[in-house]
Amino acid sequence: MKEEMTNGNQSRAMSKPIKLLVIPSWYPPDGGYFFKEHSEALARMGCKVNILVNRVMGIRKIGRVGKEDWHRFNIYKENELIVIRSIYWKIPGNENLNIGLWVRSTVRLFRRYIRNFGLPDFILAHSAMWAGLAAAKIWKGYNVPYVITEHRSFFVWENEAARKMVKSSYIPHLQEAYSLCQNLIIVSYSMKSGLLELFPELVNKMKVIPNMVNGNYFHFPEKPRENDPFVFLSAGRLAAVKGLDIIISAFGELIKKTDRKVFLRIAGRGELREQLEKQAQKSGLSESVTFLGRVSRDKIVQEMQEANCFILASSYEAFGVVLIEAMSTGLPVIATRSGGPEKILDETCGYMIEPGNIEELTGAMSKMISEYDRFNQQSIRERTLRFYGSQIIAEKYLQVFEGILEKG
Repeated sequence: MKEEMTNGNQSRAMSKPIKLLVIPSWYPPDGGYFFKEHSEALARMGCKVNILVNRVMGIRKIGRVGKEDWHRFNIYKENELIVIRSIYWKIPGNENLNIGLWVRSTVRLFRRYIRNFGLPDFILAHSAMWAGLAAAKIWKGYNVPYVITEHRSFFVWENEAARKMVKSSYIPHLQEAYSLCQNLIIVSYSMKSGLLELFPELVNKMKVIPNMVNGNYFHFPEKPRENDPFVFLSAGRLAAVKGLDIIISAFGELIKKTDRKVFLRIAGRGELREQLEKQAQKSGLSESVTFLGRVSRDKIVQEMQEANCFILASSYEAFGVVLIEAMSTGLPVIATRSGGPEKILDETCGYMIEPGNIEELTGAMSKMISEYDRFNQQSIRERTLRFYGSQIIAEKYLQVFEGILEKG
């Protein structure tokens, strides 16, 4: 296996390691694997990284949590990271109340954290909703500087569905979180217009730093990919925004037009699974479309290594981490012009299509099969790591942190 060219294990030379506290809005096992890998990359660069995880749980999931995890302050060593975990049991049917209570609970966890570990030099909050709001409250009480990295796709602001996701009740909370942060890092330029329409005063705080990929984990397959049968793969939350119904419809049209043996595999869970399964069944695709459900990280790497093409058909997408993960394994991709993907792909990596266009997606899938040999899989991987390798992105974050700390 070829190692990630930009992901060394040597720490960056720093006069004094930055003591960094990461507060994620969500974290494994509830998604957020990117936050974990991002934090590990910063640790490899020499930061002393702790993670403060206040996991949101519904009462119906109480049976999934071991009693040992009910404790309000569990400390774990997870690879290079110290992870402090707690659980917030949310109140059913009252989102506004839960926002306030979760933030207060997180600030209490921070107080306990500093009794055990002392004050951090810096806080990195992943998403203003609602880790960034908690970081703002901590800033007011303890004067600990913080940066927010915003990941929320609806700030792409490309369509009405995205706009409706930003409720009016969120605006005061977002205003507080963004107004007090030292910098707001956005993962793509596509988010800029939506955020500035809401908060024009942020223009001088914004920095664009893309997401990263761990190329040593998402690696090139040991054996060359076979392309008979030809396997399309999609992965993500089974929700309307992800366009899985469009993929299934386009795949059904492809089946009618090709004499090749083709399969579609869909990884992920979500509220639309039953509806999507019925769509595939009614279209006579039960033998060709496989719903994998929620899969482990190891399993998704395997799926990417065994597939021939990855499809992301979102109606809006802030970045598209799953694209650079797939491309790190050498997969060519088909993606929609939905915000983030436009800056990730070029013609050497795959095809771009308009969101919601079944005919165009069918054509791109057919073209991918017929032109498959023109995609150099090793070049796709190398290009991806050159722009999104974890050491390169971690270095950009360190430059932000050090610049803020130098200003005092």
